[in-house]
Amino acid sequence: MSKIHHGGNVEEIAEKLNVPMEEIKDFSANINPLGFPSDLWNVLVQSFANIEVYPNPKYPELKKAIAQHLGINSDDVFVGNGATEILDETIRAEKATDALVLAPTFGEYERLFERIGVKTHHYYLQEENNFALEINELIDLLKTHHEITVICLTSPNNPTGQMISLKDLRKLADFCNKHHRLLILDESFIDLTIDEQPSFVNELTDQDRVYIVRAATKFFAIPGLRLGYGITKNAKLKTLLKIQENTWSVNGIADVFGQNMFRAKKYIELTHQWLDVQQPALYDALKKIPAIKVFPSITNFFLFKCTEPDLREKLIRQRILIRQCDDYEGLGAQYYRVAVKGPQDNVLLVNMLKEILGRDER
Repeated sequence: MSKIHHGGNVEEIAEKLNVPMEEIKDFSANINPLGFPSDLWNVLVQSFANIEVYPNPKYPELKKAIAQHLGINSDDVFVGNGATEILDETIRAEKATDALVLAPTFGEYERLFERIGVKTHHYYLQEENNFALEINELIDLLKTHHEITVICLTSPNNPTGQMISLKDLRKLADFCNKHHRLLILDESFIDLTIDEQPSFVNELTDQDRVYIVRAATKFFAIPGLRLGYGITKNAKLKTLLKIQENTWSVNGIADVFGQNMFRAKKYIELTHQWLDVQQPALYDALKKIPAIKVFPSITNFFLFKCTEPDLREKLIRQRILIRQCDDYEGLGAQYYRVAVKGPQDNVLLVNMLKEILGRDER
């Protein structure tokens, strides 16, 4: 696989342009533009009083807060240093030789599988179908490849923004239960979907061979703090995952934050209000630019296609950073991902795209 380059490397771009970091408009990282919840600052500051104390390695209060929010039992919850650590532990929990991931999708899955010697197969999503997953085709593929014992999917998918319906996920989960396969479902962006799309957590049973992975990073704008969590109701899967858990994987500050994050009711409400207005507005604006093809999305970012040479570099010169998707399996250098931000920033991006693409058409 090619080297993965993630979004959000503002420091490198600012140094390249010799400008302050705050002058860079970062559309490459899909972080809540409302920033850190202001009503939780006091909670965060107070947590420093215990910085010399080890956190409880079982994280009972953190798991309780997450479980109450999701309407599940605390014993169903696992926590870690970001969603990537949870993914790593769930991948290691099942002793697989072959795994299946989508193409395109988040590149860390394949990297984590390859690191422990698991061969990765790809299910290629089709551009003419807006990169939507055809569940029957996927299951047919699994039926002919008995060696694939782990399926790792994302909903909404990154970078396409497409969700997998609960009906399709249930069909796949039932197949996995019957044929002793494992489904790892990454829902890192489920809280950042327009009209608050439902999670598969609500559909889980104790018979399902399913791990669900979630992240606090994107929604609460805490990429520097790191907090992820996983959910399963299957007793055997819980036992396997507990073997992989790292001790004190969540630092004390993130632990306290996580215990309180769902209390930020106003922040959560404002986030959904922002997304439900700005996401479709940016989509409509991007669709009106003739030189690009934007794909529909249910979450806080869009994938688009543009044949303009060096578009990312041209935008960087205007102090705007977008994510080029040339490192995604199944995509290429003509594909880009942009995050939904505030109204002024979204207008700035659209106008600059129009200027650059219009200028080069003349």
